[in-house]
Amino acid sequence: MLWEAQMGVFLHQIDRNLQSMTREEIDTIYRQYLATKFDEIEARLSQPLDEDQKDGTSFYLNDEAHRISAALAFGQVDERLPEAAQLAPNATGDTHRRLARRLLEADLKATVAELKALEGEPLELPQEILSTTGGAKDRTQSSPLLSQVVQRYCEEHIGLKKWSERTAEQSRKIFELIVDLLGDRPIHQVTKAEIRTLGTQMLQLPKNMTKIFPGLTPRQILEASASQPELPRLQPRSINKNYQYVRSLFIWATEHDHLTQNPATILRDVNEGRAQDARKALDDDDVAKFIRYTKQHAKESYELWIPRIMAYTGCRMGEAARLEKRDVRQVDGLWVFDINSDHPEKRVKTENSLRLIPVHPRLIELGLLDFVSSSAEGFLFPRRIRYTDDPKRSPVDLLSKQLSRWLRKAGVEDKKKQVQSFRETMATKLKDLGTPEYQIAEILGHENSNISTGRYGKHTKLSTLHEALAKVHLPV
Repeated sequence: MLWEAQMGVFLHQIDRNLQSMTREEIDTIYRQYLATKFDEIEARLSQPLDEDQKDGTSFYLNDEAHRISAALAFGQVDERLPEAAQLAPNATGDTHRRLARRLLEADLKATVAELKALEGEPLELPQEILSTTGGAKDRTQSSPLLSQVVQRYCEEHIGLKKWSERTAEQSRKIFELIVDLLGDRPIHQVTKAEIRTLGTQMLQLPKNMTKIFPGLTPRQILEASASQPELPRLQPRSINKNYQYVRSLFIWATEHDHLTQNPATILRDVNEGRAQDARKALDDDDVAKFIRYTKQHAKESYELWIPRIMAYTGCRMGEAARLEKRDVRQVDGLWVFDINSDHPEKRVKTENSLRLIPVHPRLIELGLLDFVSSSAEGFLFPRRIRYTDDPKRSPVDLLSKQLSRWLRKAGVEDKKKQVQSFRETMATKLKDLGTPEYQIAEILGHENSNISTGRYGKHTKLSTLHEALAKVHLPV
């Protein structure tokens, strides 16, 4: 391996008599090791593979990623201690373990990257490697203005249809806030200290600020609201949303060579409290009340079927409302809901939202298939409750308001319990049944960020997901 061949070179580049190593020294070795790992990957990927070899390599890498992730999670870094001891033989055991962990982190990053490359994605070099290559610094000396980077970022997301019109409008407003607070200057001039100040300023911004202070800029609003501590400030969730836009913009700028170092890496989310505190799951009594109310008051099919579908899939309201007749189909002998974006009036929240959800047996008992077969081709439910031409409104705005009124009239009074709480209900039910986290993420259309349970592009068999869902019982 290249790493083993170059070990001697690295040994001569550091003082092996040191009893401890600085973070910078450890990071330097980490970057060199990581670069060598990616050299090895590029060499392997340049060789042809047949289908069996590709599948075998993918499964091996998937298992390796899980194994390394578990080792890191529990601090089990012994497998890289020999290399760490060879690099710094006179160092303390603590230094050896710190260095061994960094080497193991590089192993994990390289393994995941190679696995994604085998799935057909480009092999992307980590920023740690790119930032050490020459010539990039000179290119940023005349970097574009922050507003110009924002414009290009938005144009790309709109052009690639990553954003709906409504999301694009919301994004522009957030970026206007960011540009005003940071100041519109060449993006490479933005420092970590200024990003830290930006984060603090966002904590101080009042809620509904444009309504309270119409016509003022964000900077002016900060000054005007400073003497009014009684004004409610932005909620943590809104603050973190703004933070995410900052981080995404600077990551994009770095990837497009407008920056050599990303100053936004220091921006950390504020504590939102537990996710379940923001929106509570509906318990069985709540579900029974709501479903009973819909049965008593439904005059159109959507009023009956959308709550049922949401209850037994945990899908989003818009996903249920935008189902077409062809989206309820059989795959591998199982009936599924095909959540897709194959129509101009369909949209999904994220790429992970595109999925197949097995139809719960109870929905079939209730007559779902008969309802679908008797429906005309095209969308199952009326356009007015699933689409709007107003980009500033949610496509399911009317539907959401109607079902929310019904939920309250049914006797569910807790404001944290909403119609969308069916997602929390399904997640809770599946967790209580011992369903693996990655399977729950696939059913709900979430990104599974937990690397120890993620599947790195590998989808669970529909029969397995069907078996998990079929164990869920609700008073529907």
